[in-house]
Amino acid sequence: MLLKSRVSLLKKLGCRYSSLYSPEVILSDENIKRTVAKFSSMKPIRMIAHEPNKRAGVLIPLCLVDGKVAILYTLRAANLKSHRGQVSFPGGMQDVTDRNLEQTALRETEEELGIERTNIEVWGSGNVIVTRLETSVTPVIGQIKGEYRKYDLKVNSSEVEDVFTVPLEDLCKPQNLGYTQFRGAFASMPVFTGGKMRVWGLTALLTYRFLSSLLPHQAYFHNIKYMNPVKHNMRHAIR
Repeated sequence: MLLKSRVSLLKKLGCRYSSLYSPEVILSDENIKRTVAKFSSMKPIRMIAHEPNKRAGVLIPLCLVDGKVAILYTLRAANLKSHRGQVSFPGGMQDVTDRNLEQTALRETEEELGIERTNIEVWGSGNVIVTRLETSVTPVIGQIKGEYRKYDLKVNSSEVEDVFTVPLEDLCKPQNLGYTQFRGAFASMPVFTGGKMRVWGLTALLTYRFLSSLLPHQAYFHNIKYMNPVKHNMRHAIR
């Protein structure tokens, strides 16, 4: 019922709804400041009680595709030791040469996709998410300058199998929003199905927190239900 009522409301809004995703609105100085302020004020998330022994930085890359603001995702190569074949943001572990985790995210993006650091306008960073794999992940918001063209990328095939973008408007459509419950977890996790591949896990959680900061409530409302811990050996994807 909630999904149907929201779809009906969005149809009534018409052009006003579409304009909420326009580059003029999304990429305005005012909206950038508001987004960074809200994103950086979100509380850290800790999935383990003790201090993590690894630190990573990931880039949440905004880009313009056919005049629409979109988010860029990568599909990790199947030969990688961890998270192989999963949708992710460009990024990786902090190196001793990185001055900070923003530099980590930019360096890894250049290594994975061939996008030079000078071609990314950094908006700001968010608070950490400490994963169950004992890694502290810092998200960095960055806008790829100019119009995005996939053929301009120099993809490192040893790390990245595919690259795809999803327009904000498609990410936020009610029919493309869901949630997942993991075994032993006390909180549900968001899922996005509006792109080439399903976005879930940590990448979906970062997307959720970012969109909640970037867009007003009428443009993005992701109803994630909280359930009792799942006791089975498999996760449940719910739409």
